[in-house]
Amino acid sequence: MKEIKSCDIVLSSPSLYIPNGPSSLIIKGDIKLVLSTPLKVTQVVLKLHGFSQFNNSQKATTRNLTTKDLIKQKLTVVNVTKTYNLGETILPFSITLKSPQNLLESVEGKHAAVRYVLTAELTKASPHAIYKTTKNVILRKNVFTNGVDINDKVVYEGEREGLLKYKVQVSKYVVIEDEGDLGDDDDDDTPCEKPRGKVKVEATFESLDKAGVKEVKVEAFEYEMYNLAKFNSTTGASSSGGSPAPKSTTSAPKAKTPTTRAAPKIPAFSNVNIPNPHHTKPLLTPPLTIPVSSNASEPVSFEIPIHKRMKPDSNINFLEIKHEVIMTIRFDKFMLTPLKLEVPISVITTKSSSN
Repeated sequence: MKEIKSCDIVLSSPSLYIPNGPSSLIIKGDIKLVLSTPLKVTQVVLKLHGFSQFNNSQKATTRNLTTKDLIKQKLTVVNVTKTYNLGETILPFSITLKSPQNLLESVEGKHAAVRYVLTAELTKASPHAIYKTTKNVILRKNVFTNGVDINDKVVYEGEREGLLKYKVQVSKYVVIEDEGDLGDDDDDDTPCEKPRGKVKVEATFESLDKAGVKEVKVEAFEYEMYNLAKFNSTTGASSSGGSPAPKSTTSAPKAKTPTTRAAPKIPAFSNVNIPNPHHTKPLLTPPLTIPVSSNASEPVSFEIPIHKRMKPDSNINFLEIKHEVIMTIRFDKFMLTPLKLEVPISVITTKSSSN
């Protein structure tokens, strides 16, 4: 429509948190209409469409999308014929979601997604025409209501070849500020000057035979795993609170061959259980190397800053997004095999301080 200079949906909050209890969830905002000349409309309608989507193409150059509806709601914002003058007009709206506890959280993966889209439709009186504008709504799971303690740590301790005792404590959770986006793969992933998240590490190394620690090499990854079979059977609700917290352990995990983390492409997504991630994103490029004093028994503390954009953990039944920090501890004695710790971390969001 030539009369419309711009028409935008402006939300009161860039993302909303799904309540765990019987509470309702209300999306509030305004339709901001800017006209170059007066416009006569018969109605303004707002539609919400939530859907899950899976790309089952086995080729990187093609798309074979399967879509399933999660929610459809409609709200009439204006239901009488009215003429709006040139300039700016604000049309407030409030739409209450039905049974929000059954909805999946928003997620954007390389091969699958859960999206919620608001569409505003303005119907012109004469000649008849419909103008549409859209806005994505982001729904999150509020993990803090499920008793998550962001100060929890996972502990690894043990003895290396009778020469050195170690105890390493790593943060279970990385809390990132909710910026109102999903970290789409097409987004600019230029590292931010200020770290988006930090992983805190505390370690104690006790030398039994003057076997000091030389340095710690740190890598971090974001993994995406897909399951088309579960997508086809049901879209299902996600587990409460997002990804389950990693369990603490008192023994070091066995070292794994690094190549298991770098399977570049799985040709078919229909396999139910595949040990390798379908998509791997390095979060530290290049890896960090942290020098460590070899003084025996003195605690060592450091932070792993992650400047790249991270997606929150997702645990819906057809798409999992998880994160891991891999620390390789090298010792002063060359004959001592480096100790590799593969530590799962959970990335969770907190509401932006600006909201």
